[in-house]
Amino acid sequence: MKLLPFFFSLYFLAMLADAKPGEIRIDEEKKYEEYQDIKKALDNTDRRSWMYYRTYSRHTNGGEHICVYARVGEKNEEGNTYNFEQGYTILNEGEKKEVKLALLATTYKTENRPDRKKHNAMKVTKKSGGSNGKGYQLIYSDYGCCDVLRVLEEERGAACELYLHDNCVDQPVPKTCAHLYGNACGTDDSFKKQVYNKNCKNTTEEETPKEPPPEAPESPKETTTTSTLPPGC
Repeated sequence: MKLLPFFFSLYFLAMLADAKPGEIRIDEEKKYEEYQDIKKALDNTDRRSWMYYRTYSRHTNGGEHICVYARVGEKNEEGNTYNFEQGYTILNEGEKKEVKLALLATTYKTENRPDRKKHNAMKVTKKSGGSNGKGYQLIYSDYGCCDVLRVLEEERGAACELYLHDNCVDQPVPKTCAHLYGNACGTDDSFKKQVYNKNCKNTTEEETPKEPPPEAPESPKETTTTSTLPPGC
């Protein structure tokens, strides 16, 4: 009987080993560069994509964020700033609250690879030049169905999100995309926190994203609260 705690400890340690996070170096590997053109990913003709799963959870006042989507709109003349709509549902004790945000995404190249030719990341803000932006780096895109993003301000830069476009979201995650997510973000199921469900499409309306409305300057005394957090869901 004394051996039981010992074997349990071995089992627990094995589980921890399996639950280790993915390899961040993939983000800058030259052999993956052809799959990291973020402008090409944003120019997908299927304009809406759904966050299928991610490595972390998001809550507001105890309510879980589900049915997260992004719908890409027009871009500026330079072609590096995109209007898009971000939406999600807050589920709290059976009650649902729909949230929609008009945002801007400005693409750029990360600095770790001077020889990189294409933009591979974006900063998302509530308005042009907004100070509370959030950075995302494209790990992998098949430019059709699936995109994997690194959330640079979450989990010390190790957080990930996997998106499936509208025409693919009700199908299994493409094998290559799932494999890359596992390598870059973690293979254990604990790194795949489900965000999408089959009822999500029924909770949103097909609308074209609009220009973000003008915002008043932030007060010098303003602090980061639920309403002033960087864009993200």
